[in-house]
Amino acid sequence: MFGQSKMKFCFLSFIILHVILIAPASAPQQSILLKIDQPAEKVLRIVAATGGVVVQELSSCLLVHAPAAALPKLQTEGFSITAVSRPLAGESYFLLHSTLAAPLLSPRAAGIHCRMLEEGVWLLWTADPDFRKQLVQPFRLKALLLSGIFSGQDGAVGRPPAAAEEESGQRFLSGPAISNLIAEVSLERLRANILALQNFKTRYASTPQCEAAGGFILNKFRQTGVTAETDPFGFETHYKSKNIVAVIPGKVVPKKIVLACAHYDSYSTNPLVSAPGADDNASGTAAILELAQVLADEEFDFSIVLLCVSAEEWGLYGSAHYARQARSDGSQIMAVVNLDMIAYPGDRQRVLDVIGNRQSEWLADRFIAIAQPYISLRLTKMINPSLTWSDHSSFWDQGYSALCGIEDSDNPYYHRSSDTLDTLDLSFAAEVVKASLAVVADLARPLHALQAPTGLKAQSQISVSFFSKVKTVYLNWQANQEQVAGYHIFRSDRSQGPYLRLTAQPIAQIQFKDSLLLPNQSYFYVLRAVDSQGRESNFSEEVRDNENN
Repeated sequence: MFGQSKMKFCFLSFIILHVILIAPASAPQQSILLKIDQPAEKVLRIVAATGGVVVQELSSCLLVHAPAAALPKLQTEGFSITAVSRPLAGESYFLLHSTLAAPLLSPRAAGIHCRMLEEGVWLLWTADPDFRKQLVQPFRLKALLLSGIFSGQDGAVGRPPAAAEEESGQRFLSGPAISNLIAEVSLERLRANILALQNFKTRYASTPQCEAAGGFILNKFRQTGVTAETDPFGFETHYKSKNIVAVIPGKVVPKKIVLACAHYDSYSTNPLVSAPGADDNASGTAAILELAQVLADEEFDFSIVLLCVSAEEWGLYGSAHYARQARSDGSQIMAVVNLDMIAYPGDRQRVLDVIGNRQSEWLADRFIAIAQPYISLRLTKMINPSLTWSDHSSFWDQGYSALCGIEDSDNPYYHRSSDTLDTLDLSFAAEVVKASLAVVADLARPLHALQAPTGLKAQSQISVSFFSKVKTVYLNWQANQEQVAGYHIFRSDRSQGPYLRLTAQPIAQIQFKDSLLLPNQSYFYVLRAVDSQGRESNFSEEVRDNENN
């Protein structure tokens, strides 16, 4: 009996040892998608500490991809957490924007899962590549990249660090300069380009017609004299398309970029055959082509990139590809202006919504301040991180400041074969182009004969007395090489301005002391050079008060 027991023990030991030896060193870490109802900085810090990644920030919640083991830790913090899904290999995830209470044709659609995150925004996941056929029109999609977050594979995404807020100049162009540019906008060119894009019959990404439309856009850019090239990418396993990229190089700081974009692909209920997409989004694409036409021969401090992207209707794939690559390359994109559906104002109002997230609010303010005096349509600011359904959102994901300009009306022809040129108001579209043109030009800073000051540095010092604390900021910079009458100093309590001029008259020296400031407040400074005729340069680069401490 004892011998039989010993033999059984040895046999079991052998089996256990064999399992240990052939088992992988570590099992794949399971993950989970969570909805957390408090989109606050404290939540972001704790999520990061547990190894989680914020996939999407919405106005009322965060969508978080975290190791399953992190859930108990997050729950102990007292957050309102809902487990939404456990991602599986082969599944694709999307944000689905729909105003319908039931966005699926059949609530029991096989292999398609929908979960509402907040009003109008759903999380959709599926392994079915043809899932779009089960969605009720109208809808918009944004693809979410989840692969590789915990496996160490390339392509992992998360909430990136905020982009450095580059000073883009709070200098608005003079009235005549803006007026001269605006006067060049041609309604007839807009009409011709929208019609040409409509005449491809469909521009649904993955079709030959869409690729041909990309070739048309490339040639139109090159005809204006700007450098243009294709940016190919793949999406949804086996499809391919291309973005079209045109560049007007900056003459002073070309590494700094102002980017204007629109998607040129289209969609309808019969996308392979008839998706003319005149408003969505031949109108925005024609606007980008018009910017190229007007700005091609102008000179700017910073570079202007004009980008027409594809596969937006599939889930923002083209812009996501471009924005991820830009972040990887360290591209200094200061601002993004995305135009999507700008030619159907509706019967009763002529309003353009200017949409941003919290980080981009300065840009929305800037857009309205520059453009509104020169156009008759009304510009309305909307700061809402849940509005992720167009290409600006891809740049938000990479930490860039971006806005979307879109008509404030429901187009009844949206995503239908009836979205054609004859339904549009081109005078409205022309005004949107003029507004965007003025803003892009101002942000890129037209080249002046008088160079902006360089080498601005700042140091701060806090003095403590028995009763109070005060901050003093010391500025110094390099003297301009050409002869100038002096310099004006400007200050703001937030990056990007607006700035307050501190000097009543230009000062001749190349240093300045700013005293009696609040000790716990950050301050930001820029300079302008002034010549003997009173003409001013563009702003210098911005510096924070303690940047050189």
